[in-house]
Amino acid sequence: MARRLRHLIALLVTGLVGAALVAPPAGAAPTWRPVTNLFADLSAPGAFAPAVAVDDAGNATVLWSRWNGTQFVVQASYRPVGGTWGAPVDLAGGRQVIDPEVVVDRTGNATAVWRRVDTDRSVVQSASRPLGGTWSAPVDVATDPSVDYTRRDVPQVAVDAAGVVTATWSRFEAVPGQPWKDTVQSATRATDGTWSTPVDLSPAGTSARTTDVAVDTAGNATAVWAAGSALQAATRPAGGAWSAPAQLSASASNRANPRVVVDPAGTVTAVWHSFAGGVYGVQTATRPLGGAWSSPVDLVRGDVFDTPAIAVDRQGTATALWQRYDEGWIVTSATRTTGGAWSNPVSLSTPAIDSWDPQLAVDLAGNATALWSRGKEGGGVVEAARRPAGGEWTAPIDLSAPGDARNPQVAVDPAGNATAAWSRKGSAGYVVQARGLDAAGPVVDEITGQTPRTSRGARTYSVQAHDVWSRVASARWTFPDGTTATGTTVSYAGDRPGSVRVVLTDSVGNATACTWTGTFTCRATTRIAPVVGRARLGTHQVRAVGSHARVAKKAKASLTLNTDAKVTFTFRKAGAKPVRLVERLDAGRNVVTLRARLGARKVLEPGRWTVVVTAKNKVGTSPKEKLRLRVVR
Repeated sequence: MARRLRHLIALLVTGLVGAALVAPPAGAAPTWRPVTNLFADLSAPGAFAPAVAVDDAGNATVLWSRWNGTQFVVQASYRPVGGTWGAPVDLAGGRQVIDPEVVVDRTGNATAVWRRVDTDRSVVQSASRPLGGTWSAPVDVATDPSVDYTRRDVPQVAVDAAGVVTATWSRFEAVPGQPWKDTVQSATRATDGTWSTPVDLSPAGTSARTTDVAVDTAGNATAVWAAGSALQAATRPAGGAWSAPAQLSASASNRANPRVVVDPAGTVTAVWHSFAGGVYGVQTATRPLGGAWSSPVDLVRGDVFDTPAIAVDRQGTATALWQRYDEGWIVTSATRTTGGAWSNPVSLSTPAIDSWDPQLAVDLAGNATALWSRGKEGGGVVEAARRPAGGEWTAPIDLSAPGDARNPQVAVDPAGNATAAWSRKGSAGYVVQARGLDAAGPVVDEITGQTPRTSRGARTYSVQAHDVWSRVASARWTFPDGTTATGTTVSYAGDRPGSVRVVLTDSVGNATACTWTGTFTCRATTRIAPVVGRARLGTHQVRAVGSHARVAKKAKASLTLNTDAKVTFTFRKAGAKPVRLVERLDAGRNVVTLRARLGARKVLEPGRWTVVVTAKNKVGTSPKEKLRLRVVR
């Protein structure tokens, strides 16, 4: 479970993602949504440190801490696929209730953990929510007999394919007259909702903190932590007991911030901030399923490095992020294929202004999404970059508006749709905001074909689909004889046997192609060439410029598009030069107003005009549609 770099102190001072899912191929059009609004505010002021998780279908859950003027509360918001963010709900409250973490299993059941700090002790608590249900009352998982106000331990949590949850944290105990003790502990939550008794993972007498935990699909768990200058790990087979700790490195820094991930084959990779011989760096180690840890490998040495992050795809390709210092903090990345060596580091952020707190998520196909905070004139922003599987990182873009935006978090569903969240300071204080990345086409729930009642009747076909972050804009059918139709419900009067194909497109141009032969199969398809459909004029006569003829001043041209495109209306009349009107239109139904005066130097003279409509994008140009328009003197 990825853990965040916290900026809690600064915040308190200033603010008191039917058919199987398919991965998008190269050529799809990942687009950050929504388009009309830069982001969605999830919370009221006083909120910070969000955590985000998505299930296999793309339903998103975000948690955060908020000061409501009386106490701290943990709040949550939920967004179903294709829907809107729900109103925040309170999960717990107290003197200090901070740093929630959340995981969601494959079917959408959510489990959250956090630490509640009382006057003389702190408590690790948890709440859960079934898919489509409500959050349970919080339960105590573990209690620290003392409170360490100098450091904040953030409980971590992971979930396996069966829905069994594993949490880790550091227990603090300060007995008067004795050395302080920090002990890494763990507990599991069974599918019936009960938590086990906590067990110690770290050796007695060590100061062990900053844990992270990963669980593979079978339930095998790995926990890592820093114990002074040592980086340690323990493993647990599914349903078994934790092993004795193993030492991965003796040169961890005092801010090791270890993170750990596991690939589908069970190979575990850990990354941490190192310090050896007076030199900072980033180190990593791997452990095959049932095997031993490798010796640590230096990803980089020689500069100042901090806050490593790591993610892995289903092929076992690992991607690491960290921030390095070169007269400013720069977000940097390296990758490693299964069994291979780590690549040379590449810079993601611009070196001119500090960038920090990198976060990372990778989908099943290996497409990576990175977020970080960056200083900027007018206030800090959250930036993002994308890397297609096997490709190069894109230039960063701003996800947030300026305003001290921080604590970025990101999660992806198996198809690559991403949910990002962060906290940003507005005029009334910090609020939690979210934004989605639409990276995959519509998900098809059902396709049906209804046999006609008579031999001369037409067969009816219907498709039901949804899109995670956009709307389903078009459905275009192709029948065995080559004829086509558009719409979610269509008729086919032909009698040629064979398969029926339908391509569904969302409003940003991602497409899904399905074949129906009584049952249906679907796959993601590349961004598609545009098709203009249902082109019509509301009236076929308009008044000439300066004319007082008793006809309409304007005509409304309506058309549908299967994808976003640049649409050109070319007006042609015998003896006159062609006149063109160009509009950028979204997928779906569009209406364009046509007048005799189309622009400062674009005037339609009286007479009969043929209007040729074409649409174009990077993939291709649509067939021509023709309309007739008369300009009356």
